Amino acid sequence: MDRRLWRLYFKTLLLTLLGLCGVLAVLYGVFMYMVGGLNRQSVDEETLSVNEDLQAYGNLGIMNIALYGIDSQNEENKGRSDAILVASINGKTGKIKLISIARDTYVDVPEHGKTKINHAYAYGGPQLAIQTLNENFNLNIKDYVSVNFDSLADVIDELGGIDLEITEAERKQINNYLLKGEKQQESGLVHLTGPQAVSYSRIRKIDGDVMRGERQRKVLECLFEKALEINPLSYPAYVRKFAPMVETSLGNDEILKIASAVMKSGVSLEQAGMPNENIASGGEYINNVWYYVYDIPQAADMIESFIYQDIPFDQYGKDPAEEETE
Repeated sequence: MDRRLWRLYFKTLLLTLLGLCGVLAVLYGVFMYMVGGLNRQSVDEETLSVNEDLQAYGNLGIMNIALYGIDSQNEENKGRSDAILVASINGKTGKIKLISIARDTYVDVPEHGKTKINHAYAYGGPQLAIQTLNENFNLNIKDYVSVNFDSLADVIDELGGIDLEITEAERKQINNYLLKGEKQQESGLVHLTGPQAVSYSRIRKIDGDVMRGERQRKVLECLFEKALEINPLSYPAYVRKFAPMVETSLGNDEILKIASAVMKSGVSLEQAGMPNENIASGGEYINNVWYYVYDIPQAADMIESFIYQDIPFDQYGKDPAEEETE
């Protein structure tokens, strides 16, 4: 290669690298703009009782985080977590699993004894709430995302509301719980505003806490489907708008991993709840307080099997060979 060709080659390579650097700088700037409004809160990993036996799964691209829907939140009162979910994100396959935990579940809250799991957030904020999940369900959660229910209503409205099938009994309960906006006039397949959808996710009097968790998962599934319909070019504006409504311990690296998983072609969402019909459970009054009581160690094993072995709750403990012969 003569000197002139070498110089041309060198200039072309240099310009290409400079162009790539410029593109990366712009993308990084867009990303920082998007997440700039997040309310970041750190947690001390040393106090979270992380299950170290599960750490190896991190190399497989699986990340577990805690999601909380809070009924109120200020410096004096962190509020109870009315919605408690474990989100498992597989960065390599794009598969997302959501597991809701009934808020009345009877567990051991560190330094507070046996009580409802949703009390942990009120007693010690997200740090104690994560520790409670890890210790009772043998998990390896290090990060969380929490959203105030009022903010969730705003998010749903920004996305244009959601469409859900509701019963007449649910319609009445939506109106009973509704804090603002118009009441829902119809049952069947209806369009719910943000406040109506949040009111729907709070319903528990007509059938209990397990169905409440199922309703919350239905709302999240609708939001997930809405998000997939958004033009990717609109993501920065939406994220920037929603960021101030969210509190999280996630760093930028973790957020990028989650975003990469969600953006994968063929991303899927699987949902489940605890307790369920595949584990013995029931309501009990203990010291005049009603709790959901079930086998927590078994629940922990079911959750681990679901997340890491892709064994649905309704297949837990069954012999695959027997299933094939049925």
